[in-house]
Amino acid sequence: MNSNLIGKFSIGLWIVTVLTLGYFFYFGSTSRSLDDRTAIHLTPAERQLVLTEMRALLTSVNGILSGLAEKDYERAAKAADAVGMGLVASLENQEKTILLKLPVEFKKLGFGTHEKFDEIAAKIRKKQDIHTLLKEMDELTRNCVACHASYKIEIESEKNNSK
Repeated sequence: MNSNLIGKFSIGLWIVTVLTLGYFFYFGSTSRSLDDRTAIHLTPAERQLVLTEMRALLTSVNGILSGLAEKDYERAAKAADAVGMGLVASLENQEKTILLKLPVEFKKLGFGTHEKFDEIAAKIRKKQDIHTLLKEMDELTRNCVACHASYKIEIESEKNNSK
């Protein structure tokens, strides 16, 4: 009887743990901010990593456009490659704890954006028509606009100030 009770308690504890992890995987560490965006709460170091990555994305957009404007397709493709899924893989160890704090929609936007850079790099290397490439850049930057319109990154200690 005693081992049966311990077994039921263990299974219950396991279910609570899985549900808690599932909740954080889906919703992350978030709240509603004063400007009605979703505030994602990170440590100062995590926030710095995310913002550094966002600046790298913007730098790559500029590199792509600059390369295309000068008809330097290889430079444009390299700019796109710099922030594709290869960047995500290189940051995997640093981002493991951050991923639990990010809501699933933010993760989808982020991974989709990195994948889009890889797609654009491939199309640039094929020297596709400039209008096709501009359409791709439009789709890419829509992800940026959607993300910045929906989310903001706050330091965890700011969590109470945004409610």
